[in-house]
Amino acid sequence: MKNIKYIFLISAVLFCSANIFAQSAMTELTFYKKQSQGEDKKLLESIDNQLGAWLDKNYALPGADDALLLKASIEVRTKKYPAAYVTLLRQKYEFPNSANAQQAASLMNTVIENMPKSTRENLKKAYALKSVPKNSDDRMAEFLASATKLEIKGSYEPLNDEYRSFFARFPTYENKDKMELMLGDLERFNKNYQAAVMQYKKVYDIYPSTKYKAASLRMLGDIYASELRDYNQAAYYYNSVIKNFPNSIEIATTYNHMAIMNDNQRDYVSAAENITKAAEIYLKNGQREKAYDAFLYKAQLQEKKLKNYAGAVDTLNKTAQIFAKDEDKYINCKFLAADVYARRLKDNYGELKSYEDIISAYPASKQTPKALYEAGMTAEKLDQYQKAKDLYQKLIINHPADDYALKAQRRMSRVEKQLGTDDRTAAYGAPKGQTQKAAQPQKQAKDPDQNIENEEDEYDIIEELN
Repeated sequence: MKNIKYIFLISAVLFCSANIFAQSAMTELTFYKKQSQGEDKKLLESIDNQLGAWLDKNYALPGADDALLLKASIEVRTKKYPAAYVTLLRQKYEFPNSANAQQAASLMNTVIENMPKSTRENLKKAYALKSVPKNSDDRMAEFLASATKLEIKGSYEPLNDEYRSFFARFPTYENKDKMELMLGDLERFNKNYQAAVMQYKKVYDIYPSTKYKAASLRMLGDIYASELRDYNQAAYYYNSVIKNFPNSIEIATTYNHMAIMNDNQRDYVSAAENITKAAEIYLKNGQREKAYDAFLYKAQLQEKKLKNYAGAVDTLNKTAQIFAKDEDKYINCKFLAADVYARRLKDNYGELKSYEDIISAYPASKQTPKALYEAGMTAEKLDQYQKAKDLYQKLIINHPADDYALKAQRRMSRVEKQLGTDDRTAAYGAPKGQTQKAAQPQKQAKDPDQNIENEEDEYDIIEELN
């Protein structure tokens, strides 16, 4: 019986102590609210810091919602908009059902209006939460992940404070290793490269069962290759991933980043080999967007760095076949191939075939009028005037409202005149000892047909510029 009395007494004491502590904390918050009514910037900055310390101790109190809103409003008044964004984003995650939601949203609108235009859309999307995790530790982890990925200039110090607070608040969080990696990303974005290296090494060294061992090594390779420009050290870490974690999801990205490093070192052969491996693994893993980008990178290396033009068009044509059911990707590959055929290989037949592939595969595409027009122009280069006329007519009939239809109409007069010349030559015959083609009028500067061609070329250039 005595034991029960003691337990009751201790519980009562603890309950009273907690109430007293909460009342004291709320009294302190009320004090900060009163003091923040003035306009003294130094005072407001001091209150901002005090509120940060208050939140570290009292995050579980209902008043923490008001404290976060007060902190954000002070940061707006002192024009610390990146810090205000971080605070309001935390408030949204910390208190998803907040009574201050409308006021916080209004304040966030002010913050976003004062951020760089190029970032505003992403900031809005990050703040427009549809759902959040149930547990507070997962909510705060998601908040930090979202804020870190945004890479907001000027957010380093407030976010660094949030990471420190998170680790103190949730010391046994099950995904702490992932949070350590994200802190490394924050350090890297802030150009604290050695601090980032330390974070990535920390995950590898002190979390023996982490599933991010391969990721930490790959990230070490990335920072040595991109920012520290220590290619030997970068290669060491990249090769460690390939050797020790051959089945990791990081393998394709590792080969991809090795290719970029090789490119920067002007080792273009190795770059092409590594990006090919990356593309094939991405494709095997179902990461089709990344595979597509990798194949295009390979073609670019072949064309611009290795001067292997035949290899470039081969890569582009094979990529088109791999993504044959994806209209945009297929057509883009074929246009790129046509460009290499025309500019690099001087192969108008290959160029024409590329356009014809587009017309055949996707006759209703928005890009088909362009393909028809370019095919007609290429047919003219090959003196295939009837084919050119047929292509232009198909464009005019099937796509009358398209801009290329007007351009095709302007080309038709030249083609028809050329066909008329060919007909007259066939009817009367060529002079003895000459072929029919040789009997055609020579194209000179004063030839009216040539003037038309020059005018049309000038028109096409103006159209492209517009």
